[in-house]
Amino acid sequence: MYQQQPQQPAGGPDPMGNFGPQGAPEGRLEPIGETWATGVGPVRLGSRSGKFRWGIALGVVLIVALVTVGGAFVLSGAGGSAKSLTAGNAPKSTLMFVDLRTDLPGDQHQKLADFMSHFPGFADRAQFDSAFDDILNRITSAISPDLNYSSAFKSWTTGELSVAITGLGAAGTLTPTLMSPIALPTDASGMPMMPSTSSTSVNGVVIVGLKDRSAGEAWVASEVAKTSVTFTAQDYAGTKLYVGPLAPDAPTAAYAFTDKVLLLGTVDAVKAGLDAPSKGSLADSAGYQKAMSSFSGDSVARFYLDSEALVSQELSSMSSIDGIAGMSAGMMLGTDYIPAWIAGSVRADSDHMTVEMTMPKTKAALSPGNSESVVASQLPGSTIGVLEVHSVGKFVNDELKAVSASSTAATVTDAIKQVQDAISKVGGIDWIGDADVVLTKTGSTYGGGLVVKTTDSATATTKMTMITNLVALAGIGGSGITQTDETYKGATITLVDASGAGLGLPATSLAIATKGDLLIAGYGDAFVKAVLDTTTADSLASQSVYQSVMAAAGKSNAEYGYFNISAVADEIGQTYSGSAASYNLNVKPYVDHIGGAAFASIDGSTVTLRFVVTAK
Repeated sequence: MYQQQPQQPAGGPDPMGNFGPQGAPEGRLEPIGETWATGVGPVRLGSRSGKFRWGIALGVVLIVALVTVGGAFVLSGAGGSAKSLTAGNAPKSTLMFVDLRTDLPGDQHQKLADFMSHFPGFADRAQFDSAFDDILNRITSAISPDLNYSSAFKSWTTGELSVAITGLGAAGTLTPTLMSPIALPTDASGMPMMPSTSSTSVNGVVIVGLKDRSAGEAWVASEVAKTSVTFTAQDYAGTKLYVGPLAPDAPTAAYAFTDKVLLLGTVDAVKAGLDAPSKGSLADSAGYQKAMSSFSGDSVARFYLDSEALVSQELSSMSSIDGIAGMSAGMMLGTDYIPAWIAGSVRADSDHMTVEMTMPKTKAALSPGNSESVVASQLPGSTIGVLEVHSVGKFVNDELKAVSASSTAATVTDAIKQVQDAISKVGGIDWIGDADVVLTKTGSTYGGGLVVKTTDSATATTKMTMITNLVALAGIGGSGITQTDETYKGATITLVDASGAGLGLPATSLAIATKGDLLIAGYGDAFVKAVLDTTTADSLASQSVYQSVMAAAGKSNAEYGYFNISAVADEIGQTYSGSAASYNLNVKPYVDHIGGAAFASIDGSTVTLRFVVTAK
């Protein structure tokens, strides 16, 4: 991050491992640690005469925006108040569209500055812009040492860049591949075969917003001149379209400028982008408009997927393959199961970053509804991770009924009937309400278990008795499974030990107990006792990290997951590949200011999946 770096001896490595003379210390932005995060790092290219080098350089902004919107240490469009300037040049038939905003539109500049101010080196808001540019400069220079975001791109672009994928390639030669036994043609040996297709290259276009067309044209021309590619100009849609072959086995590339955008990509996609303002663009698409309206406020990145069209195109490209239609129905690829679209957004807020995905509910989808967690107030404050699903019994029963009703295959309905019969023989599962898988940490000791909310305390007691009776039956005949009871604060804890069953299990017992309407199971009795000890005042729900992250993710939900990142900062240090000194300097100061992370699935006519990381 942005921090003072000490002077290094001449010829020695600096904090980033670079060798050479060192000047006086100065403020500069350093990525965390001695290497970039997974998926982000130097890409070794060929010489400056490499094919389409300038196109790769522009494309790197895709990585830049996604990595830097949450800070390099945290996270690897019509709508809101900042309307996309590039969607109007994306073809209306676009299957996938990603819109990235390094210009930080609307409130995103201030909100991202607020978020970053929680971390060392960013308390001075006046330094934010230079620090943000420094991140972009370092990532572009990692692609090629002489590429610099500030000098190469910033002066002539608006800061908005998008990618529109218009086609995934046409089906080509059919190639049989071995697959699991289903109703398919067989090879000479009688083994079932699944025909697969080889495809032509993806069609797509990168769209860069312009604020100075002349400067952009001059820069691109200078970069093209450094390559061995010859582009020929032709008139198209009121501008010049430049076309050039990249390699014998590669698709022909093209680029073109308008007063508003630079387009570069495959020839067909660039032409479609030039035609879009007059013949219909993605911005005119009802699906895209509805998808973008599902978000509120500004964002630093958004994406859109026309999932119905994507599936339709893929099935159409395989239409010549026998059995594909039947297979698609068996794999639930119909419109009842595929949402019309899927959209996503990355947004900065003052104390957290949010990645959100939305999609319309399909006809076949169930409606579990939303509710706030009642179990969180009964989980110990030492909980650092939890996965909670609401109304588990009802959801499973409804899902089995729905699949059985929609399936026409006898084998499927028979299998579901067998499952339903087995469930009924053990008293059904309607009594299972919210279920939580829990991870705790006390000092350096980890624990955890399962907590299930039942219908009432009597049901919890009955089900525990049923479980212990089944365990007792399993122990008959010298199986090596034993159980004992212990009393703790008036509650009976049953300990099940299967270490003598020859299964290679450790001696630690599975502990089971009840607390009111809760059925509790844990690895050893420590977790069970912790739940029995918990009061509302010292529960997970009372912890500030949990409260802040769930307020951002959505307290009322169909299911959620939570993790206290700050609670495992020391463990992160132990797994860090660099030296302890490097960890303390480059990693720990930032990890110490990360709070928690959570995701929440929120039910509705539009389903929302939200992931949040907080700062403290």
